[in-house]
Amino acid sequence: MPKKPMASWLIEEVAKFLAGAPSREELLTYRPSAQAQQRIKRLIGKSKSEALTADEEWELNQFEHLEMLIQSIKAKLRTRRPVAS
Repeated sequence: MPKKPMASWLIEEVAKFLAGAPSREELLTYRPSAQAQQRIKRLIGKSKSEALTADEEWELNQFEHLEMLIQSIKAKLRTRRPVAS
């Protein structure tokens, strides 16, 4: 079974952002860091030309899960209507 330490920095990055109680606007405009974006591009590129290691595949899955979570949050924020007072 893979060790799974590779993407822990990404989990920490997202957790730190969310723990900072971002505003609705900050959540809607959130983008992963340049480091995260470069890493995901590298993994996707590699996966198209050769097999990923078990650790790399696990890391790519973590990116995908975090991306789905962030996109789900953004979708809920976009459809949420302000409560009339």
